[in-house]
Amino acid sequence: MKTSIQYYFTFDDGLELKFDVDLDRSFDPKRISIDAPEWTRLGNNQCSNCPLNKAEVSHCPAALDLDKMAGDFQKLPAHTKANVRVVTPEREYAKRVGLEEGVRALMGLIMATSACPIFGALKANARNHLPFATREEFILRSASMYLMRQYFVMREGGTPDWELKGLVKTNEQLQLVNHAFWQRSVTGFQNDANSKALLSFFTMSSSVSASLDAQLGKIKPMFFPNSEVDKESDAS
Repeated sequence: MKTSIQYYFTFDDGLELKFDVDLDRSFDPKRISIDAPEWTRLGNNQCSNCPLNKAEVSHCPAALDLDKMAGDFQKLPAHTKANVRVVTPEREYAKRVGLEEGVRALMGLIMATSACPIFGALKANARNHLPFATREEFILRSASMYLMRQYFVMREGGTPDWELKGLVKTNEQLQLVNHAFWQRSVTGFQNDANSKALLSFFTMSSSVSASLDAQLGKIKPMFFPNSEVDKESDAS
């Protein structure tokens, strides 16, 4: 059964755009359109940690997926307002946002469910998609999903990583992809809504690897209000 998430953009001038993102879409490197733009070629600023072979895969799967939606926003400024409705199998979300924020949410979903081996680390998050997430929500969800995985590792007899060291390493790998992908997209996106949305997404994701401890420190009061953690330490 197909599992998909729909994005609906409605603009004040009556323009409507719809995107249907299949979370389990397949990628066949042998069936790439001859009209695929140059910026999507795998060799165009290929990520330093990309495991794909140019002899076997001619184009970047994440870039191909993004190119399909980026063209629809080419003539729209990033500051344009839109009513965005997101329909998941479980619920709907709706928010009036600047185009940059709406496109960022859509891009994040598309990249996380692409056939990119590195972005694939985010696929579990995509299945529990939360559009328009704040930085705090992004950090909370990333850490929570990682810790849940470690629980299952423990249940299977493995050695869990409760200190989140693997989460930092994973995001360091994502940062390498982010940097190279940004260089690639400069030649492909001719609109500031696409460019700013992509940069905004990369900036948010970089906070996991660059300052995870600091970001988690901001979340701690949610679990230990009024310095309860300090009281518990004193009592022990």
